[in-house]
This record gives sequence, C-alpha cells and structure tokens, in this order.
Amino acid sequence: MSQNFTLLGPPRTKKNSGIISTRGRPRILPSAAFTAWNRIAQMQLARIRADALGPLPFTVPVNVTAHFYREKNIGDAVGYYQALADALEEGGIVENDRLIERWDGSRLMKDSERARVEVWIEEIFA
Repeated sequence: MSQNFTLLGPPRTKKNSGIISTRGRPRILPSAAFTAWNRIAQMQLARIRADALGPLPFTVPVNVTAHFYREKNIGDAVGYYQALADALEEGGIVENDRLIERWDGSRLMKDSERARVEVWIEEIFA
C-alpha cells in the first residue's frame, strides 16, 4: 500500500520552546511555531484520511519521502523529519512514528512563494 499527499503551508521543525509545563508532571513544550503548523496539518490530515483509497493508519514499517519546501533555507532535516513524523502519528496516517524506518528521497528545498510538504509513504517489504 502507498499514499501520497501535500500539506500546504510553511513546514516547521519541532524545536522545543524552552517552556516547561507544570500541569501534571513537568515536560518541555514544543515551540509555538510548530504548534500552529501542526494544528493546520491535522486539519489537512483528517481530510486525507477521510479520502484515502486504502486502509489507514499504516501498521507496518514504511518509507516516507518528504520534500520540504520552506520559506527560507533554515532548519535541519532531522527537526523537519521529527515534526512530520509526530504529525503523521497524531493524524492517524501511521499507527506509530517508530514504523517510519526510512526517509529515502527526502529533501529540504526553498519555495518562498508556495511553502509546503509533499509526502509519499510506502510500505517496506522485507
């Protein structure tokens, strides 16, 4: 099974904000920029899940190819991968982001006019 889609809007990394939540047990919160991006991504992922031709979430190991078109050439690949992986899990596209075993073909690019993330997910067969 495979799935491909585009998340519109400038991607953000999941850098932490340095703010420690005191509700319940202490934890560091993600940045406001990531939180805003993730909120928009979740709305888009809900539509993608509803329109999917195959069963979601993915429950087997997958390769995610992601082309991150950023507004500016800033941020590191690992930060963008972590942010997208968390969004895909929260959005019900992958059951657990530990199932993302590969990021083959992923790229960081710049498109200040139309920032977005183009995503291809495919099952890995042993």
